[in-house]
Amino acid sequence: MDAKSYTYEEFPACELTAPHQTEIEIDPHQRSVHALPLQEYARAGERGLHIRFLQPSFVAEEMIEGQRFPIILFIQGSGWRWQNVESNICSLGKIAVHGFLVAMIEYRGSECEPFPAQLMDVKQAIQYIRAQAPGLHGDPDQLILWGGSSGGHLAALTAVSEAAGAFPLKNGEAFLPAIKGVIDFYGPVNLLSMADQLSAKDHAGSDSIAGKLLGGVAVKEYPQKARQASVTTYIGKAVLPPFLIVHGDKDRNVPMAQSVELVEALLKAGHEVDWIKVKNADHGGAGIWNDAILSRCLDKIQCWLAGK
Repeated sequence: MDAKSYTYEEFPACELTAPHQTEIEIDPHQRSVHALPLQEYARAGERGLHIRFLQPSFVAEEMIEGQRFPIILFIQGSGWRWQNVESNICSLGKIAVHGFLVAMIEYRGSECEPFPAQLMDVKQAIQYIRAQAPGLHGDPDQLILWGGSSGGHLAALTAVSEAAGAFPLKNGEAFLPAIKGVIDFYGPVNLLSMADQLSAKDHAGSDSIAGKLLGGVAVKEYPQKARQASVTTYIGKAVLPPFLIVHGDKDRNVPMAQSVELVEALLKAGHEVDWIKVKNADHGGAGIWNDAILSRCLDKIQCWLAGK
């Protein structure tokens, strides 16, 4: 039989049957998600920095044509060290299926370079993602920043530093208006105050994750460095996107007091913020990465994108 080109709508459904058959009818407009191959967006010495995109997929390939998906840029937590960018791929796939292009980015670990390398990598990744968005059916002007732990710190710091005009990219285009919201999952926000707060981790010494971020120094002995790397330093009256902050009340790694401090600082400066205190939740894990919390995040993202 000669091959013929058909659209999905034109192709006739097969009417054959066989014994022991079960028939399931699907919604032809339903979506799934597939992971695109890793893309390198920058180099750090001999090592590449990568992005893994999760893109909605459809019953028929051509159904993606004409789609423009809002973009969620996700920054993985790692104590600012090198990351496994796909640690939360299963959970983020549950978000992507609702019609989002999810970009999970890699940034330089503190083993490689101290602050502000990590922040500059996030900003460079945003520039790359916005440039690539049309070819991936993404909307470069509908961007959500989301991160967990050190990634939450970088998501928040990216927004507030841009608003304050700090750490600009050379020849970089302004991207703050494209950011419609920031989700911070249990991220540090003030390295100086965290050094004195109750935690199962050391946040003060030169070998602590915060100390390593600053270049291997004791945090309180270098207050200027600590302030430069703290989210709260840059919160002022300049316009910011709305924030959603999520933190567990039994977090042993990053004190919940960090999120309370961020909420209070944003409210004091007149910014929009919601926060969720998760009872019995530790640092990440199933206490935070569960359907109830993800559903709340999805609702908030959809409200932000709708301008509500």
